[in-house]
Amino acid sequence: MIEQSLVLIKPDGVQRSLIGTVIQRFEQVGLKISALKLVQATRDQADRHYALTEEWMMAVYTKAKTKYEADGKAFPYPDHKAYGGSIKDGLVEFLAFAPVVAMVVEGEGAVALIRKIVGATEPASSAPGTIRGDFSHDTYAMSNLQNRPIRNLIHASGNVEEAKNELPIWFTPSEIMTINLAVEPVQYDEKRFRA
Repeated sequence: MIEQSLVLIKPDGVQRSLIGTVIQRFEQVGLKISALKLVQATRDQADRHYALTEEWMMAVYTKAKTKYEADGKAFPYPDHKAYGGSIKDGLVEFLAFAPVVAMVVEGEGAVALIRKIVGATEPASSAPGTIRGDFSHDTYAMSNLQNRPIRNLIHASGNVEEAKNELPIWFTPSEIMTINLAVEPVQYDEKRFRA
């Protein structure tokens, strides 16, 4: 099924001049870019982008608290809402700090494919060959030590529903183009390689 996903090249990726390299990774596998723009995110836009759920806040809180306790340290947040709110504040500030490249990337099973190309959230844990694995080595430990969001270059929608919620934050319907690439029949035409 053809899907659309939101991809953001974050301020660290833009500042490191990785825009063309990132786009090339998606185009090389046959995904297409149907909208693209350089934008300075507003704080409101960044805030709407990072709509944190109760489930997400609890998961990151539990993970971080367990890590702190394993290292023999007291966790500095009283509960998941305080920790989740702190993370969100940092993410919003980071995303609104400098220009980002926002794009709509589409293709067969695009959301999962893009996530695979992007790599794990923590660059140091990302496999070689992924965008994060090849172009960053930041760690949760360093970002926690410096009290900042992880610098992982790129955001990609986590699932189809998330993409549907994120796309209107960054694009109006008229900004998303319908493009028929010459390569599409090779990839998708069911009669293409039949006698």
